[in-house]
Amino acid sequence: MTNDETIYELSFHLNPDIEESQIRQLVQNIEGYITSAGGVVSFKKEPERIRLSYPIKNKKQAYFGYFHFNLDLPEKLANIDEEVRHNNEILRYLTIKVSADSGKVKFRFKPQKQKIASEKPAESKTPEEIKEMEKQLEGVLENL
Repeated sequence: MTNDETIYELSFHLNPDIEESQIRQLVQNIEGYITSAGGVVSFKKEPERIRLSYPIKNKKQAYFGYFHFNLDLPEKLANIDEEVRHNNEILRYLTIKVSADSGKVKFRFKPQKQKIASEKPAESKTPEEIKEMEKQLEGVLENL
């Protein structure tokens, strides 16, 4: 990865009423959206059926999965967003920037019972980071 590239995570909920073969095709389509925009997928979490905490488009369950990918031009995110937004089988999605040194990529789904010796306590955020997180949260809440 060059210094210009950024790691992103695209997470998504798929319609629970679709067949397994359609799920595989949708995942391939999403991966295609990423690669056609110049992204390089570094990790893919295959979708699995989950119970939602609240209904999305009147669905109480969904298939949840995500991709981690590198992208050298952030402007290309708009192309990926456009393609994902127009796919009716994707109930909800979110693309975030993942800090390479945050450990999120490496430790995303470690069981809570295990304590990782190298894990550091959360660092306090700067006012700019807090404002950015609040802006992202408002955007998410507006889409509900």
